[in-house]
Amino acid sequence: MRLFDITEARHFCRPLAAHIPGTGQSLAAFHNNLRRTRLTEGTTDFDVHRVSLLNAVERWILFGVADYRRALDMFIPSNAPWAHVTLYYSSFFAANAILGMFGAWIHFERLVDVDNGSANNQVLRITRHVLSPSGYRGGHRVFWDLFYEGCNTISPWVPNKLKSTTAPVNNDRIWQITARNEMNYDTFRAFEGATLIEKSFNPKRLRTLHGPLAQQLEVTEGMLKLALHFANDFGVSSFAYEGLGTGTRAKILRALVTKVPPGLATQSVLQDLLQ
Repeated sequence: MRLFDITEARHFCRPLAAHIPGTGQSLAAFHNNLRRTRLTEGTTDFDVHRVSLLNAVERWILFGVADYRRALDMFIPSNAPWAHVTLYYSSFFAANAILGMFGAWIHFERLVDVDNGSANNQVLRITRHVLSPSGYRGGHRVFWDLFYEGCNTISPWVPNKLKSTTAPVNNDRIWQITARNEMNYDTFRAFEGATLIEKSFNPKRLRTLHGPLAQQLEVTEGMLKLALHFANDFGVSSFAYEGLGTGTRAKILRALVTKVPPGLATQSVLQDLLQ
């Protein structure tokens, strides 16, 4: 997988012009109807892809930060497995945003990456049956394998304090999805996570968290910080949040992510379930 270098990425991520109805689309839907193998700067298809990808970058950041925020509310024994899963998706969204700003988009078996990065002559190539460099199978395993391969390209421009973010967790490129699947599908491992919180976690001190959940928390925080670092450095600005808020990304994130969720327990069947 080839990515833009830092100068090329800044060109690709330059602020979008005013919203043109129909320009920003679902990337998946757009590519499902596309028969090209190359997208060349200056063409309509390149513009639609770029606008849609930069909108996706903004939305991945929103959903990543929001999932991180909500996971913090689930650090109790009964919710520990889903806290881990929620942090995983926060990290996954942030990683997608990072790749997107450097010209890559991975969607199941499809990969869009860089063929030519020269400003004003950029060309993206489309591979419809991408393989994992390490031979992994499964969408998320392939994604993380490609992500960490791509980190070899972008690492020179990663701030020193975030360098660890670009290295595979425990030197294992698929650690995140493996740990998530254990929490999600193996009730024995999920219960281990629940009992670990019960025995060792002090809710007044976040860093007393231990085990895989603590490691996923640390990884997720690094991914989010790195995504925001590049988004701010490149001046990414799109119309991705239309309908939810106006103003700067920071203003919209503060409004949406910290919004108090509706208290719906009294309108639900929860009390019946607890009898």
